[in-house]
Amino acid sequence: MTASLTAATLTGALRDALRPGMTVALGDGVGQLRCLDDGTSIGEALSSAARAIGSVRLVLGWLPEPIDDLDPDAFAEVVALMPGWGVRNMLRSPTVRFLPTRLAATPALLSDVLRPQLLLSRLVRRAGVLQFGTEVSWQLGVIDSGARVFGVIDTDTPAASAERSIDPGDVEVLGTVHGGPIRRPQREPEPIHDALADAVLDLVPEGARLQYGPGQLGIALLRRAKVPLHIDTGMLTDGVVDLDRRGLLAGTPSATYLLGDRALYDWADGRPILHGLAYTHDFTRLSRGAPLIAVNTTIELDRYGQVNVEGFGDKVIGGIGGHPDYCAAARMSQGGLSIIAVPSRTNGRSPLVEQLSRPASTPAHDIDVVVTESGHIDLRGADWSQRKQLITQLFS
Repeated sequence: MTASLTAATLTGALRDALRPGMTVALGDGVGQLRCLDDGTSIGEALSSAARAIGSVRLVLGWLPEPIDDLDPDAFAEVVALMPGWGVRNMLRSPTVRFLPTRLAATPALLSDVLRPQLLLSRLVRRAGVLQFGTEVSWQLGVIDSGARVFGVIDTDTPAASAERSIDPGDVEVLGTVHGGPIRRPQREPEPIHDALADAVLDLVPEGARLQYGPGQLGIALLRRAKVPLHIDTGMLTDGVVDLDRRGLLAGTPSATYLLGDRALYDWADGRPILHGLAYTHDFTRLSRGAPLIAVNTTIELDRYGQVNVEGFGDKVIGGIGGHPDYCAAARMSQGGLSIIAVPSRTNGRSPLVEQLSRPASTPAHDIDVVVTESGHIDLRGADWSQRKQLITQLFS
């Protein structure tokens, strides 16, 4: 039986492993490492070791919460692949930068220009086998690229990986923790989200695969569905539990992250749900087979249909993520649809702008349909001038 991980063991292992010029990656998702059972912060231990060694680069993926006591100035640089949520406040540091990249490109980046020499990750052990628990994301690819792996076994984390088990010879298990995954229950949908969901669901053919984003619209979509849905998405949220209870979940869902509360984690435990990004965000796979209906939203939309999901001007709200991946795949899918569903006003502000305040996250030609609470427009047969006219009328 593996002993609880102590601060001395963690700090000693990091200081022995790190070298100047090295790149270290932290496992992401709701399974991100936060603290040891004795209260020692993972962020503090890693920062201390990096500061002592010098010239260490840190790579961070999608983090639902900030990492306590992580000092970005202890590193030569911190590269964020998803600059929202838990990373947002770190962007104030001059050592932190985020890359404008789609999730589908992440495995290639981490096998080349951002290749880590060390991965520190939370794992689960079932029947003597090591595997990922609440996310796979890009981590299996990093292991396959030959990175040294420090594994921390969490005894309170569900096991929902659909990928192969991890070779014990590829992992140095430092010890155990008992914290479990971050619990992040989704906000209840408001009437506007229910209206958007109903309008979208009218466009979803029977037997289709549904991709949705986290948030109130995603919850509304799953709660208000009337026909069975196949779920093929990046982030699986609480709403899938209700969908299954109502007998409307077709097959086993596919995702790379879990995000929710205890009910989701209990439901997912033991189910082969989670795959690596090379599978979940693969254009070829997504665009083939049953029609893919990709349902996403936007912060800004211009009159041709270009989409910005990152923020307003210099204010960063989120990352590009899988938005362009799923939109492009749905656009190429026979019978599929790339849908942008957005309220016509949010806090009195229209998402429609003359010019995006940031570079486009998703190009206009990968958007098929725009849905608001007042109706929808189909842009598939429209040229540029017609697209501009249709979008302008929808928001007028």
